[in-house]
Amino acid sequence: MKISIVTGPWFPVPTLQGGAVPRRWQGVAEQFVAMGHQVTIVCRSYPSQPQQEILNGVKYFRYSGFPQSRSITWDLLKDLAYALLVLPVLPRADILVINDFWLPVFASTLRPDAGRVVINAARFPKGQYHLYASADRFVAPSKAIQEAIAKQCPPATSRLRVIPNPINTRLFYPPVSPRPIKKDKTILYAGRIHPEKGIHLLLDAFAILCQDFSDVKLRIIGPFRQNQGGGGEDYLHSLKIKAQELPVEFSEPIFDGKKLAEAYRNADLFCYPSLADKGESFGVAPLEAMATGLVPIVSNLDCFRDFIEEGKTGYFFNHRSPNAAKNLSSTLASALLNHKATGKMAINASRNAICFSYARIAQLYLTEFEELIKQG
Repeated sequence: MKISIVTGPWFPVPTLQGGAVPRRWQGVAEQFVAMGHQVTIVCRSYPSQPQQEILNGVKYFRYSGFPQSRSITWDLLKDLAYALLVLPVLPRADILVINDFWLPVFASTLRPDAGRVVINAARFPKGQYHLYASADRFVAPSKAIQEAIAKQCPPATSRLRVIPNPINTRLFYPPVSPRPIKKDKTILYAGRIHPEKGIHLLLDAFAILCQDFSDVKLRIIGPFRQNQGGGGEDYLHSLKIKAQELPVEFSEPIFDGKKLAEAYRNADLFCYPSLADKGESFGVAPLEAMATGLVPIVSNLDCFRDFIEEGKTGYFFNHRSPNAAKNLSSTLASALLNHKATGKMAINASRNAICFSYARIAQLYLTEFEELIKQG
């Protein structure tokens, strides 16, 4: 079949500035090709990338695009402009996968030849799904997002499916030799440097932890610039003030998958303290950590429970409590002190993560696509 994937106006593909959505769709698209299908990724243009090229069998068509800003209203206007510009140039296809706010509003009615519309819900719904009445399928990455979409737009319920986000299990795998039991430990955070990710809470918790653990370090990796989805210079500056006199390392974002996987393998614990109750849809970073044999400590968000089991593959802490920093610190301390239990959890975590490979997730999507095509 012919499959088109539209990743939106913000990030180039292959990724040069980050973006979990374009990274995973690149991997899944290559799996589609390996399974005998024709795939085109429609994405934003970028100075160092040609307008059209073929990489690993996937055709890339780059057209228009904008940087993100702090203003949701302004970004919605830019996204509308992008949708209207891209709509006429969409290739003819059987399936059109869309990860964009406005394009699904127009695609089904104005470009039916572009394919049956499949909306990939990469973010928590904000009440917009009533705009997508003509979409053929809604794919949520977690049960939490499925339930939220169904609640906000009951007519979409029969067209809703849950397909988890994938990871590149060929890059994210455990160390060849087990992690040694050593006195000094490194806690890793990898993701956007943004207030909704709770990094300020992590630093508060780490300050408490350091009162009892003198040999623990914290490494924070991720983009802070607004056009890369970060919280900006001011937020980064506030974090560095909190981190003064603490063993905290702020690292430049790592967009190369191999290097990022190596950073995971060099750490001892992974912490992802997201505060985005109405924003987090799945959480690829904790799953990547699990694949490398890192035990994740995450906030108590429902979306994480699709792939993390308390006490078996990871730890949860109560991020909604007035004592959230103390809760997180206690959870980190427990993971550090109970190294035998944490070691067993690491093995379980890496085994579970294998189920989220590009190949398996691609097959789940293809099953849905084939069903849509049969419906005519």
